[in-house]
Amino acid sequence: MGRIKQLDEITANGIAAGEVVERPASVVKELIENALDAGASVITTEIQDGGIRLIRVTDNGCGMDDEDAVAAFACHATSKLNVLEDLNSLSTMGFRGEALSSIASVSRITLKTIPVGEEYGSVIESDAGKIIRQARTTGVWGTTVEVKDLFYNFPARYKFLKKDQTEAQYITVIVERFSLVRPDVSFRLIKNNKEILHTPGNNDPKSALYSIYGGDVTSNCIPVESEHNQVKVRGFAGKPGLARAGRGEQTIFVNDRIIRSKIISAALDEAYKTLLMKGKFAFAILMIYVPSALIDVNVHPQKAEVRFWNDSEVFRAVYHAVHDALMSESLVEEMKPDNSKESSSISESFSPSPEVSVSNPSEPIQTTIRVTESLSPEWVKEDTPAYYGTPLPIGAQVVAASETAGDSIKSRDRDMDEVINARYVGIVFSTYILLETPDSLILLDQHAAHEKVLYEKLLSEHISNANRPVASQALLSPHLLSLSVSDADFIESNRDRFIELGFDFDRIGARDIAIRYSPSIFENKGLSEAFLEIADYLKNGDDKQSEGLLLALATAACKAAVKAHDRLDSREVRALIDSLVRLDNPFTCPHGRPIILRYSRKNLEKDFKRIV
Repeated sequence: MGRIKQLDEITANGIAAGEVVERPASVVKELIENALDAGASVITTEIQDGGIRLIRVTDNGCGMDDEDAVAAFACHATSKLNVLEDLNSLSTMGFRGEALSSIASVSRITLKTIPVGEEYGSVIESDAGKIIRQARTTGVWGTTVEVKDLFYNFPARYKFLKKDQTEAQYITVIVERFSLVRPDVSFRLIKNNKEILHTPGNNDPKSALYSIYGGDVTSNCIPVESEHNQVKVRGFAGKPGLARAGRGEQTIFVNDRIIRSKIISAALDEAYKTLLMKGKFAFAILMIYVPSALIDVNVHPQKAEVRFWNDSEVFRAVYHAVHDALMSESLVEEMKPDNSKESSSISESFSPSPEVSVSNPSEPIQTTIRVTESLSPEWVKEDTPAYYGTPLPIGAQVVAASETAGDSIKSRDRDMDEVINARYVGIVFSTYILLETPDSLILLDQHAAHEKVLYEKLLSEHISNANRPVASQALLSPHLLSLSVSDADFIESNRDRFIELGFDFDRIGARDIAIRYSPSIFENKGLSEAFLEIADYLKNGDDKQSEGLLLALATAACKAAVKAHDRLDSREVRALIDSLVRLDNPFTCPHGRPIILRYSRKNLEKDFKRIV
């Protein structure tokens, strides 16, 4: 007897649903695409409990008659094409005819639809892919699809869903992106009976952008409009000040489809190449349009990728469109007046504090951590140049393998004694502290030194307080951040991580975050930037308890530290050196760059040919 059997329709649809329906946001995406294909000008999405308990999408599109309403539940039933060749002239979002059947196989669905111009329509109920009720109904023209209890019959898939709040964030991102690409359609998003997003649908791209991101982002975006060899590019390119630590704020559409594309991402990187620090990524919203015959949309189960007929042509079109837009306008960021006064004095942050031992010297905590290059201090404009001096020979990265911890500490103490007893000469290039000893010249990077002092202070507070939150301070006036709804949702859902790092905030409305408490190391300098950068790293997956904490502490220290070209007087320099030499490892900043370089007198005399 043969062992290979034909799967029944319900089982086959359930398996196929795994390619189309990954989470509630996948359902919302498919249903909105169907609504757009139906010609809707108003689309309302309602969700309960992150879309797991309920998703309801209502549109004012053309609706379906009784026959089409039933056929829509069948696998591979579609009105978008008849033969394979129709893919070459496809103008709709959907085409496979598997969305509704896939969703139905893993949920309970109610579909209500009334064709335009008709008094009556159909209501159909389905449970796990099986139609259990069909009846006539009346109401307004259009279609409503209600999806309940997603994955209730697939517990293995259900357990991989995230928290309700996280799933709701994914849905918010989907609705926001459709709102951007289709400004002619009014989108509403209602979460747990509360409206959190409503776009005007007035066909003005800037109005849609404002509805999603608010005025701060909108005023710092440059319109993009270009056509090159059958490739049309439009959208918005953010000024450099909007750059983030990941690609999360790069939204790409091809023929109105939300996609991922290495080609387009690479073109964006090239267009911003001389404008952004290494590790930073541009804010951009790009809509690319190419003739249907020159693109293959049938290469990904969720239609998240496409294949172009000529990658080079697309690259050039996107590059020139964005580059030309950036060069055509001022790139100076439009800033709002600061709502809090920044202190010009840094001596308080340098003042010696009670010594707190981060670790037992015989069992040192490893403070040299792997971090992304996007944490580079904001004054670094290019790749770090080669260092021609010789770094001081002590520190976790350069101690010989055979050297004991005790030997390392003794050598470190000798080096720090040399720094303490050195004569302060001055500051060169408004950045490097110059010290003189009888046998050498010593240079200290003022930013890296202060960054390391602040980092160790934060870390010691966290460890000495049994991993309780970092000490924080109340701000005299809150720092207000205007974000997208999805970003604000994400930050609110990670409130515990921010509190752990010394931040606290209030959510004001759908988009605004008011920072009311910050780590005590901040004097308002770099506060908002550090807060957003920490959010970026958490969003990009750098949230492992240990590594993520160190990464966030390093970010906070970097943004709060004095920068290159900040003027320090001799008293502040001495306070900084006194704080630095107390550290277990004063030789490298949290990102691994040298803090101290030493040039020996002997080598200088060799260079001047005084000795051979």
